[in-house]
Amino acid sequence: MAGSCYRWFAYVGCRTTRERNARGKGLSVYGVHADGQWELVQQVEGLVNPSFLCLAHSESAIYAVHGDQSHVSSFDVDAREGTVRQTSEQDVGGNNPVHLALSRSQRWLLVANYATGNVVSLPVQPDGALGRLASSLSLPGIPGPHLQQKGAHPHQICVDLMGRWLFVPDKGLDKVFTLSLHEGTGELKLVSKLGHPPGTGPRHMVMHPRLPRTYVVGELDRTVATCRLNPATGELDLLSTTRTVPPGVESGSAAGIIITGKGQSLHVSNRGHDSVASFPVNADTGALLDPMWAPTGGATPRFISGTPDGDFLLAANEDADNLAIARLDANHPAPLTFQPFIQTESPVCVIFKKA
Repeated sequence: MAGSCYRWFAYVGCRTTRERNARGKGLSVYGVHADGQWELVQQVEGLVNPSFLCLAHSESAIYAVHGDQSHVSSFDVDAREGTVRQTSEQDVGGNNPVHLALSRSQRWLLVANYATGNVVSLPVQPDGALGRLASSLSLPGIPGPHLQQKGAHPHQICVDLMGRWLFVPDKGLDKVFTLSLHEGTGELKLVSKLGHPPGTGPRHMVMHPRLPRTYVVGELDRTVATCRLNPATGELDLLSTTRTVPPGVESGSAAGIIITGKGQSLHVSNRGHDSVASFPVNADTGALLDPMWAPTGGATPRFISGTPDGDFLLAANEDADNLAIARLDANHPAPLTFQPFIQTESPVCVIFKKA
């Protein structure tokens, strides 16, 4: 069916390997109709764990890490049909790349290598394909006390809203690092670091769209930390921490995080508890208010994302092989109600582009 009949295209990354107990087949492309119905347009098989994706600002290219491997890939995107074609594959100078982001200029792809504890940059060619590794920075520190903290484990690269700083939550070292990027050479440098309590396991973070505040998910202790950002220096200060699960819940792990609307609500997914915690955000201070919890309609919500119109929240339930959806209403906050609506194997990431 022609791409012109869709409102958006959705791209779903997944796990594919037996080692991950996965059932995914590859990178899936869906056309999203104006009435909200999703239609499978393409499935690119033969890819190993295309587990996290990012889209170029031009929407003409998509980039994917290959979890548990040592490479990333680029794909051309057909502007009308939404389909993708792999254009390059490059080594990332480390093992188990888990997250990637483009610099503000779109000249550099930045990758976090979980297993080897380093962050790297690769040049983006004019045609969107990737060049060879430009810079690699190993993150320093002492591992935390948890069994999953074997060393440095960078889990995300969060580019600040002005594109000046790169923030890297490190699950293994209980720190969030601030890095700088030289836009001419791709060189990465350590600027500062913020320590979290031992065993926190910082995983992902988001930035408030209006206030100098960031919010960091502690995967291992199931918390979210509110931090003050100094935009001039990139330094972070820890202001407060709150739990992402109800009192008495001591198992599972926190995972995805998103801030919606103009910063009115913060949402965090909980694996094991299989819920999303929704926190109203104080409009003046950025402080998190008491949360509400909603089951996600499936097991292991690794990732959450908003739809481009801001009307819905998606949860990728990795072990239930589904995406679930809930309507958002910033004016009348209430517990979300998730409904599974797409069966797709071992989903772990969803991104959108305009049709």
